[in-house]
Amino acid sequence: MNSTKTISLSVYQKTLLCVLFGALISVASVAQDIHFSQFDETQLQLEPADAGVQHDVRIVTNYKNQWQTVGSPYKTFALSGDARLLRAKKHHLGLGIDFFSDNAGDANLKSTQVNLSLSGIINVSEFSKISAGLMTGYSQRSITVDNLQWGSQYDGMNYNAALPTGETATATAFNFVDLGAGIQYSYGNSEMYISANDARRINIGVSIFHPHNPTYTFYGDSKEILHTKYVFHGNAAIGVKNTNLVLKPSYIVFMQGATREITPGLTFQYILQEGSKYTKNKKPAAFSIGGYYRMQDAFIAVAKFEYSNYAIGFSYDVNLSKLKTVSKARGGFEISLRFISPSAFGKRISGKSKFI
Repeated sequence: MNSTKTISLSVYQKTLLCVLFGALISVASVAQDIHFSQFDETQLQLEPADAGVQHDVRIVTNYKNQWQTVGSPYKTFALSGDARLLRAKKHHLGLGIDFFSDNAGDANLKSTQVNLSLSGIINVSEFSKISAGLMTGYSQRSITVDNLQWGSQYDGMNYNAALPTGETATATAFNFVDLGAGIQYSYGNSEMYISANDARRINIGVSIFHPHNPTYTFYGDSKEILHTKYVFHGNAAIGVKNTNLVLKPSYIVFMQGATREITPGLTFQYILQEGSKYTKNKKPAAFSIGGYYRMQDAFIAVAKFEYSNYAIGFSYDVNLSKLKTVSKARGGFEISLRFISPSAFGKRISGKSKFI
């Protein structure tokens, strides 16, 4: 996002694109971190304290494609896995690893990072847990400048590759070590999301990333840093008695440098069928639909299908910001795939689901 390929345009179009991409560059230089619209499926990116809290094993993969109507699409891929350790103990540990790769725009601005999270989980009551986690990671960013065209290479009428670019970047890649930490409170009278119609689940947490402000620039002498990011997040699953409906409100708040992002949302989950108690021939299944609103930016439509230990989710960002003039209100689509064990519907014990 630091630059973009330029084509022969009218003065008005050139001016419009300069304003547009200047705004995008400004946002990128402050916000900096990637994130997914289906934030409930990227928990380790939000909260290292969530590793191994409400499941024995969880594996999630995500893919996002956006801004196809503005320029070269931005593609982001992520893969994460976490597990509960010392399961036989009253208090236990969680271990998680997550990886993401982001490729942005004509400059092939790439961000690649792998993180390792370790959490400590304390069972404070039959239904409540408090967890704290630490994260350490390694990141690389790179850029390809060979095929880029710059505004300074226009002679007033046409593009002239012989003109100097005016850019003084001293490197096309840099690396840094990342750090993070968080704390989370979890309550639930079901093992994972919801099985009974009167069940409840609540998670509330806060985390911090990049507290050491690593250097974050392709310009060797620049003082640009990666700003500390604070994350506030929460979600709940509330069964509506005497129905198959579950209400699932959630929110995230990002604070990083001068950037603030607030995204509340609500999805409605309909339990299609309960799993059989004894034979296990009948698997539980549910369908969810709803949306989130990323304030001053986009509406996110979400749909998800869950079957036994598996889930597949789709979302689409409808751009509502000033960028919609160029994007035609199109943001991007996202898909998530999840495996979790035990099943997200919980274990049936004496007609109730147990929160473990």
